[in-house]
Amino acid sequence: MLKQVLLDNPLLVRHVRSNLRPPRAGYLAGIIVSLSSLLMFAGYKAGGLGSSGFFCFFFGVQALALHFAGTSQVASSISASNDSGILDFHRIAPLSPTATTLGFMFGGAVREHLVALVLLPFTLACSLLSDVGIVGFLTSTIVLISTTLLFHALSLTAGLVARKGKTRNVNSVLSILVFGAGACTGMTTVGIPIPGMLSVGPAFMEAVNGAAPRNAIPAATFFGIQLPVFLQSLCYQIPLTLFLVVATTRRMESATAMFFSKSTAVAFLATIAALSLGGVIKHPLLDAVWLVPMLAYVEFIIAALMILAITPTHGRYQGGARRAKRRGMGRVPLWQDDSSNRAAVVVMASLLLATVQVIQTLVPALNIDARFWRVAGTAASVVAYFGFATQYYSLKYQNRGKLVLMMFLFLFWMLPLFVALLLGTILQQEDFAFHVACISPFFGIGAGSWGAFIFAASMAAIFFALLTMKEREVWDALSIREIVKADELADDASDNPFQ
Repeated sequence: MLKQVLLDNPLLVRHVRSNLRPPRAGYLAGIIVSLSSLLMFAGYKAGGLGSSGFFCFFFGVQALALHFAGTSQVASSISASNDSGILDFHRIAPLSPTATTLGFMFGGAVREHLVALVLLPFTLACSLLSDVGIVGFLTSTIVLISTTLLFHALSLTAGLVARKGKTRNVNSVLSILVFGAGACTGMTTVGIPIPGMLSVGPAFMEAVNGAAPRNAIPAATFFGIQLPVFLQSLCYQIPLTLFLVVATTRRMESATAMFFSKSTAVAFLATIAALSLGGVIKHPLLDAVWLVPMLAYVEFIIAALMILAITPTHGRYQGGARRAKRRGMGRVPLWQDDSSNRAAVVVMASLLLATVQVIQTLVPALNIDARFWRVAGTAASVVAYFGFATQYYSLKYQNRGKLVLMMFLFLFWMLPLFVALLLGTILQQEDFAFHVACISPFFGIGAGSWGAFIFAASMAAIFFALLTMKEREVWDALSIREIVKADELADDASDNPFQ
């Protein structure tokens, strides 16, 4: 199996032959070896190899090559194939979707992998000559590989999400995400493991500061267990990488497939919630004032992304309803890809409330009061009405559903912030400005006010009623005559990437 998806993978072979041709690859390796050897010689003459500075330099160059340049190359590779239509031919080729995914994932950045491999002996030598040692080298390198797989899987997902002809902007967005994850390294010591643990920063700091006193700063914990930081990083990165590979594999199989099934999307959010709690349990520096809102915002963002990934279009929902009606069912099964997102949205919203309940049960010293329950309730209500509104507008306006949804989000998420800013700065009406700003979830979730909670809960109830009526309307519109006329091939058109 491994030989088929990697060694005999035609996509990987094509990338290797294209990017590592003998003269070009030899010149690149020779330049890197020459410059690194001169730098090592200069460090030897200056007597500086005993410090960790040279290890930091070589390791940093490896991280830059793999995380920034490599991630960009993977995104560009999948984007170019998607824009040119070649990806559609890969879907009908006798190559499994898993092999296609791994071919792009490992082949797109094969030149950057060569750079990191050539630098590896120099990084090892610097670690052995300094206080980092062989243990620090191994732990940081393992996390470097794991983080590389995570970022490259993320770049594949981003390249497949972007529309054809508009995929070039994903590189800048990915660079911001990679840099942001690294910048949040210090937050892991105060009980916020995500997104810091998704970068190589914590493991790298552990390797460099291995000889430093352990009680200098509070160590990150994983569910109250003092595991080595590199093991904690792997616990955060490996599950998320697997989820992203599952998503890209589904889209590699069919151009119209949903990125996640509804159960997988719920499991993804539950995993994020569980991993977020990993740094909270028994941590000595915790404050509910910032902890609960921070977790609420993180889960709110992930839930919104999952909702967009599982919400079917009007055509898909109608096709699923037609098949269910032909089989004599009373409704479309709620957990099928072609069904409404109602059930999944309710479960996701419940997970936000469950997170606060878990914190209150396992960390009673935080003293979770009514305000923090309003924070969680507002976040859950916003997730609910965002999910119901996304599905409702998709069914009601079909091709214009996303545009109408964007207008709705602008009116209720962005515009209240501008109005509140004007009220507070020009008219000096701070109280009224506060209540207006609470309409937007960007401010309302953290505020935890009754107004924010009541507004979000009311919107959730309204859109739930509208969505239920719209689903019934679509179901009743399918006549028996239309169902009988429908061709079975048309129902299975989603299996054809050219439809």
